[in-house]
Amino acid sequence: MELLIYFFAYLFTIWFIFFPKSINENFFFIIWFFFSICLSLIIRSSIGSTPSADIDGYIANMQREEILSFSYYLREPIFWFGIRFLYDLLGDGIIVFIFLDILVFLLIYTSFSICKKSFYPSLDSSNLYYLFFAALLFFPYVMGMHNIYRQLMATFVFLIGLGLVGQSRIIKGYLISLIAVLIHNPVGIFLPVLVMSMRNKFFKYFSIILLAGILIIFQSLLQIESSYLYRESSISIGRNIAYLYLISLTIILVTVLFFEFLNQDKQHSVFISIFFILTVTYAYSAFFFSSEQAQRMVFYTFGILFPFFGFYFESRFKPKILSRLILFHASIAPLILIYNTTIDTSL
Repeated sequence: MELLIYFFAYLFTIWFIFFPKSINENFFFIIWFFFSICLSLIIRSSIGSTPSADIDGYIANMQREEILSFSYYLREPIFWFGIRFLYDLLGDGIIVFIFLDILVFLLIYTSFSICKKSFYPSLDSSNLYYLFFAALLFFPYVMGMHNIYRQLMATFVFLIGLGLVGQSRIIKGYLISLIAVLIHNPVGIFLPVLVMSMRNKFFKYFSIILLAGILIIFQSLLQIESSYLYRESSISIGRNIAYLYLISLTIILVTVLFFEFLNQDKQHSVFISIFFILTVTYAYSAFFFSSEQAQRMVFYTFGILFPFFGFYFESRFKPKILSRLILFHASIAPLILIYNTTIDTSL
């Protein structure tokens, strides 16, 4: 069933790539949100029957009587105390995750919409409908639904903060981003992305200095063997794959820079700046962090970039349908080639 509904997500994406104006925005949201809830119900129905170390671990932690003894609860209180509160209220781990999934889907829609309004306001929203279904198949988001759930939530909350900063709602944007950090601490390493998006030369230079400082501090903290600073996950990528991702990011960035050099158009300057900061951050993690820590960084990097890739392709390339097809199939390639065991293929 899970494979089948992901296949339907693929078909919906293809439909809206070719026929973006087939329905209005309100009706689209209803269809997409209803479909997303169906996806959640199918995924969460396997809890307890299909082993998943991370999801099973979350449910086990909901049921613990003493949680203050675990130091990572104190550094990510919004997520850990939040799921414990929901479990006490709802009394069932599966229902808690369905509730959280609904929240995540609302975060996806809100974050994409706010970033589009902030950085690409001239784009026709209907031409981006396919991006919302494509997101359900994008590998960092699929992995998040099945494993790294805190990181999934933090990514979309951070994107909302980024969009607000892009609208010059600075204080609110940084407060929202703080919430993301209290859901999953490692997202704090991307603070320079917020600074870079403030559309001022001083902040662009400052963001680079800030990034260097954060990476040095973060690397120092990771040397401390303490669960207060780091908690292991059940998934990891190999060092070679980490380098492959770095090569892929570099090639994409250089290609974008080449097109923009030829075009001499500053419309995409914020996107390029964000892309550059994220690539540098991931490059550092690929070389100096463990493979597991690098995995977290690559999921964050692509997770933050995904909507911006959609905006950039839509505004930059023609023919539109072909560019959407290329972006979509490139985005699902890692899920098919590397993370193909994530989705339950049993019927």
